[in-house]
Amino acid sequence: MPRPVGTMGETKSKILSIIYLNELRGTTTYGYDVWRILKERFHIYLDHGNLRNVYRHLKDLEGFGLINRGKPQTVEAAPKWQTYFLTDKGREMKDRFARYMDILERQAGNLKKRARASY
Repeated sequence: MPRPVGTMGETKSKILSIIYLNELRGTTTYGYDVWRILKERFHIYLDHGNLRNVYRHLKDLEGFGLINRGKPQTVEAAPKWQTYFLTDKGREMKDRFARYMDILERQAGNLKKRARASY
């Protein structure tokens, strides 16, 4: 049975983990990057048509007070990209998304090992 719209489910927790890890790494988070990581690391939202769903989740998370939008930035002469960051309330939810952070960190470690092995 689908979760009601506007509730806190696994996808929103995954998004929070992506934003949190980006902040720890000093990396800016954009909606497109969230979609790309969900697609590559969690194997969800696999086509560009699903990008709008990611923005809906981001809007919900902002409505919950868990993330804020930053100042839009221009990236490589493209249209302005919206940035996202966690609020204090969002950081307090870390226990709800910690398992997804572990998955992302493990996968990042495996990618580094593979890259070193290919040299």
